[in-house]
Amino acid sequence: MGFPIVRTDFDFKIIISSLASSVTKNENLVRNFEESLSPLTNKKYAVFFPKLRFGMEATFNILFNNKIIGVPTYTCSVVPHSVSLSGNHVKFFDSNADNMTTENYPKDLTSYIVTPWYGSPLDSKIDHIEYSFGDFSHVNIFDLSKFDNSFFATFFSFQAGKPISSIGGGLVSTDDQELYKKLTKARNYQFGDKISTFQVSEIIYSLMGSFVNILNLEKIKIKLDDVGYLDFLREPIDKISLGKSPKRVSAYQIEMLIRKIEKNEYNPTKVYDFWKKTLNSFPIEILNTENWSNSHFNIKTTEGNSLENELYKLGIQTSRGIRYLNHYIDPYKDLQNNGNYKNAIDHSHNLIQLPINLSDKNYFKLLKNREKIENKIRKIYS
Repeated sequence: MGFPIVRTDFDFKIIISSLASSVTKNENLVRNFEESLSPLTNKKYAVFFPKLRFGMEATFNILFNNKIIGVPTYTCSVVPHSVSLSGNHVKFFDSNADNMTTENYPKDLTSYIVTPWYGSPLDSKIDHIEYSFGDFSHVNIFDLSKFDNSFFATFFSFQAGKPISSIGGGLVSTDDQELYKKLTKARNYQFGDKISTFQVSEIIYSLMGSFVNILNLEKIKIKLDDVGYLDFLREPIDKISLGKSPKRVSAYQIEMLIRKIEKNEYNPTKVYDFWKKTLNSFPIEILNTENWSNSHFNIKTTEGNSLENELYKLGIQTSRGIRYLNHYIDPYKDLQNNGNYKNAIDHSHNLIQLPINLSDKNYFKLLKNREKIENKIRKIYS
């Protein structure tokens, strides 16, 4: 039995059909895919990138030069890296006290990035400046009724571990036609205007994820992840870099994502209800509410270490989220704009995440083990 935080249980049939379709290399595949996604983003235009970070960098490079852009300190390091590499400057800001969103910025900034981190909600009463951006990398693209998407551009990610957990890809959506044209041109310049069939690493990654699931080896995957053997899949944070760049956009990556979206096997609402019911009787603060996009189930407790240990015995992987704040890491720790980040510090020190994006199979396994889970937790708080 194993319940991982990051979902990589790719359907073997989807892998085969995606690979077969990618061999044809439909020359209109990228454009057709973008046109199908733009309505889901509530924007007129969408531009696909092999990784979201390259789309963010291109966006800031096109729009600004040598400007200060507001960035959350509590977010993935590739966000400030994309700003720095675009020829602009980073200024960090704190997140909200009652959730992990960063949205309160001074209006005299040229631009800033609003981030509903880990799917936490936005305050619809805040009026943002023209060049504000929504980093929706932890928001499900089918969940946008909960989120105001009035930003100049919005960013979505489809990496493993995101709400639509695939083998990669990112999207920049906007209503601005000029930005759309320039982003398309920048994407084609960087990755070529012709797509490749597949990257070998994509095939290996998706097949490994599928076989781990088929052979019920997810508990071994969790153990390897927890001791650091899978850290090579993550980007380093000690230098300003967006990591290795693929040479071309991959047809296989898009075909996999198309099938993921079509299938839309999305259980977080059911898993959210499971965890809420299971944990409600214990002194555990549940951060998620119904207006969150449930990319993660987020809690806080004074017994974090004990809770993690007991759940691990049942094969339930937990996470502390990102273990750094960006104003602390080497590339930015000497910036003169460092301020007070008490909310982000509190979140990063006390956050615990439980699996929420589970397959049907793992969801029913979780239901069968409710009593065991409750008994383990009861031992901690009795």
